[in-house]
Amino acid sequence: MNLFYDTTLINLYQLIDKADKSLPTHNIVIDYDGEVIIDPEKKYTGININRFKFCTQITDAVNRDTKKLTELLETLYTAYNHNNLHIEMNRNLKNVA
Repeated sequence: MNLFYDTTLINLYQLIDKADKSLPTHNIVIDYDGEVIIDPEKKYTGININRFKFCTQITDAVNRDTKKLTELLETLYTAYNHNNLHIEMNRNLKNVA
């Protein structure tokens, strides 16, 4: 999923749905080109998630709640489009993560 050209809930849902269900939480990161990656440490061995523009953690439960999924997408979109902005995760998402 890429926030530069694709910001649909369906694609975010599919990204989260493809994650390893055995993990209790998932790291979601945004790369500087707008690419949203779930669990990058599994995809790229030895990568430091702090190298990404934005990082947060979620659980699979986000996919079962459209409101939380929408809030996550809005948070990701805001993080990608605003440089040097301190972004705090929505309280509802923190409860899930």
